[in-house]
Amino acid sequence: MEPNKLQRVLDALLPHSVTLQRSDPVSGGCISEASRVTVQDSNGNKRHYFVKRNHCDFLNNFQCERNGLAAIQASGSIKVPKPIGLGLHDTQAWLILEWVEPGVKCKNFFAQFGQRLANLHRCTKSMETGWEEDNYLGATRQQNAPMQYWSEFFAQRRIEAQLKLGVENQRFPSRLITEIRQIVERMDRILAGSESETSLLHGDLWSGNYLADAEGNPVLVDPAIYRGNREAEFGMLKLFGGCPASFYDAYHQTYPLAAGWERRNHVYVFYHLLNHLNLFGAGYLEDCQRMAARILSESS
Repeated sequence: MEPNKLQRVLDALLPHSVTLQRSDPVSGGCISEASRVTVQDSNGNKRHYFVKRNHCDFLNNFQCERNGLAAIQASGSIKVPKPIGLGLHDTQAWLILEWVEPGVKCKNFFAQFGQRLANLHRCTKSMETGWEEDNYLGATRQQNAPMQYWSEFFAQRRIEAQLKLGVENQRFPSRLITEIRQIVERMDRILAGSESETSLLHGDLWSGNYLADAEGNPVLVDPAIYRGNREAEFGMLKLFGGCPASFYDAYHQTYPLAAGWERRNHVYVFYHLLNHLNLFGAGYLEDCQRMAARILSESS
């Protein structure tokens, strides 16, 4: 990032005056340009920020990320980077977050992670679904308008929304469309045995969205937050291999899941598979068809 321009951004979006010292690009993001920015405050103290920028149309995406991080932070259950600044400047959207110095996972990292995720879900229990605003699962707009029942919400706001997008993109063959419609019709049966309560969910929980801080403790980033049945939290984790047994053991010891959750989790994996099919194309079609057949077989 060009130093003079970045200094103007910091002047405009931060709540306090700082002087830019340096900016270093951060790899790993596939949507926005990101940097580790070092500044000096008026007392001579150095601070570090994680600064993201994108086209001006991306401002709403950044707003949703900030709001999701703030909601998780307010729960006091698990660490997230603190939002510092947000806005448009010089025709670009900017998000400024606390810099979390990455470290090596401590010996009991996954046990801590499971316990703290369970605490997030437990301390945010409610009967509500959805969220105050639509947000984004990757680049896909995620519908969050509340509905009375979780099975109804998941059927319409998640699976049907992916179906509509897939039909519009012409990426879903007729067989898959038929299977998705059958799954929607059977959603009450598929999710039978679930808890009636909902919790605040990270919503996009995979290995790229949790990390270890300098002390080796778990940190969550890049949420696609909403209120839903907590079993849905594990869909993305299961899709990409999950976590070690110590993670699940600690979660269950802290806040046990209802019997049958692993079977019900298949439809939550399916949601993320459909989203990947919509975003990335035919490489995910076979997995979608295989999972659809499994869900229908188990709910017949």
